Amino acid sequence: MRRPTEHSEQLKRMYSKDDGRLQGEDGWEKFPFFWFILFLSYKCTRRCQYCYAYNQVGDDNTGEMDEDTFSRLLEWIPEVWKVNNVKVNAVGFLGGEPLLRTERIKRVMDSVYQNTDGMQGFLYTNGDLIDSVNWDDLVDIQWMSTNITDISIEELSRRMTIISERSNVIGQTIVATLDEYNLERVLDISRFGIENGYRLRYYGNAYKGLDTAYKKRLLKKYHELCDLLEDYVVKGYDVHTTFLLDFLIPLWDLELSPYPCGKRLAVVYPDGTIGPCIRNHSFKTGTIFDENPLSKIQCYDFHHDIRRPDLPHECKKCEVRTTCHAGCPNDKLLFWDATSGKSVVCDVHREIIPRLRHLDKLKNGVKSKPSDV
Repeated sequence: MRRPTEHSEQLKRMYSKDDGRLQGEDGWEKFPFFWFILFLSYKCTRRCQYCYAYNQVGDDNTGEMDEDTFSRLLEWIPEVWKVNNVKVNAVGFLGGEPLLRTERIKRVMDSVYQNTDGMQGFLYTNGDLIDSVNWDDLVDIQWMSTNITDISIEELSRRMTIISERSNVIGQTIVATLDEYNLERVLDISRFGIENGYRLRYYGNAYKGLDTAYKKRLLKKYHELCDLLEDYVVKGYDVHTTFLLDFLIPLWDLELSPYPCGKRLAVVYPDGTIGPCIRNHSFKTGTIFDENPLSKIQCYDFHHDIRRPDLPHECKKCEVRTTCHAGCPNDKLLFWDATSGKSVVCDVHREIIPRLRHLDKLKNGVKSKPSDV
C-alpha cells in the first residue's frame, strides 16, 4: 500500500467538521449526498452490449473532452460545491475507460482538494489497463470498482491484487452486469468476492427490457444469491448489501430519499453538457458553461423519491418503499415513456428487498447501521 496522503487527512477533517451542511445521520455520516459523475471520454478498450454509453453513443468512441472544456470543469466542480450545501460529496470517473487518461483524474482530484473541503474519489474500470497505469495519478482514489465483463475469475483476481498492492484504495468492488454469461456464474463470482473481502455489485441487463423469461431467471438467481450470502453471514463473513443489487440501499428506513437523481447528481459528458441521470446520455439540462450551475441539474422527472405526488398510491404504502422509492425513473422512461409509474422491476424488488434487509439484520442487529458505504 502507498502511504496516506495529505488529502486523506483532509477527508477525515471533512467528516468530523460540523458546519451546517447537509449530512446523513445515525451511522450514515460518511454517505455522500451529492455526486459528481464525470464521463471525460467515451474511448474504451471494449464494446459491451449492455453498456449505457455504448447503447446511446453507438460506435463513435472518439468523444473526448477538449482542453478548454476540461479547464472549465476544474472551475465548475468547486463552484457547484460551494452552493450545493452538502457536506460529504463524491466525485467519480466513468466512461469509456477512465484509465486511458489518468493524468486528467489527477488534475480533477488536485483541483477538488485545493478548492473544496475534499471529496470521496471513486473510479469504475474494466481493468484492461491495470498493468500499465500510472498509479501516482490515482493516489487520491479511495474506491475502485472493477467490472468482470467476460474475463475469468482468475484474471479478475490478478487485476484486483495489483490494485490492492499499488493503490491507496480503501475498498474494492466487483461489478457485473448480469448478461447471460455472468448470470450463470454469479454465485461463483460472489464466492470469490466474499472470501477475499471484496464488495459485490450486480446490475440486471436493462436492455432485456420487460423480457419476462429473463426477469424470471434473474429473480431465481437473486434468491440463490441471497441464500448463499446468508450462509456466509452465519459463518462470520463481512457481507455488504448497500449497492449490492443495482443502486438499492436496503437499510435506508427514512422517507427522505438517499438517491440524488435529478436533485444532487451532476453528470458531465465529454462535450461539457450536463444531465440529471448517470444512465441517460441523451437527456441534457445544460452545460458547465451556463450560469447558476446548481439549477441546471435540477430535473423533477428524474427524482427517485417516494414523496413524489405523482407516484402510484400502492407504492406509497409498500413495505419496501424507503429502499425502492418506486424504482429508477430512467428505466421507467426507457420502457414506459414516463417516470411516474411504479418500478419496472417492482415484482423483483418486493421479493428481494426484504431478503436483503434480513441479511443486514442478521449481520448487524435490527438497529445497526453501516459506518460507511
